[in-house]
Amino acid sequence: MAARRSTLSDEERARLLDRIGDLEQRMKLLEARVRREAAETRSRGRIEVGRPVARVVRTPKAERRCPGCTLELPKGPKGVQCVWCGFRFDAAELFKPKRRR
Repeated sequence: MAARRSTLSDEERARLLDRIGDLEQRMKLLEARVRREAAETRSRGRIEVGRPVARVVRTPKAERRCPGCTLELPKGPKGVQCVWCGFRFDAAELFKPKRRR
């Protein structure tokens, strides 16, 4: 495949180079502004440099649930049966897998 030749005139090329020069100047000014704002923010003490802080994520404790209706059981001692559906908790013991020694 042959390389494409540019069909820009000298006038168009000069205009594009001027635009590129203007964009580069604007980028330099913006970078300087961002550096200045960051330095002012750091000097005010709002940002600590070099000390990233990890947030601690706490998972909530799993609530006790009835195996029959899967509703949360009320706090306090567990009774013989579920207060919501009447499921007998001793029945769940029959279906638990037994440990082998």
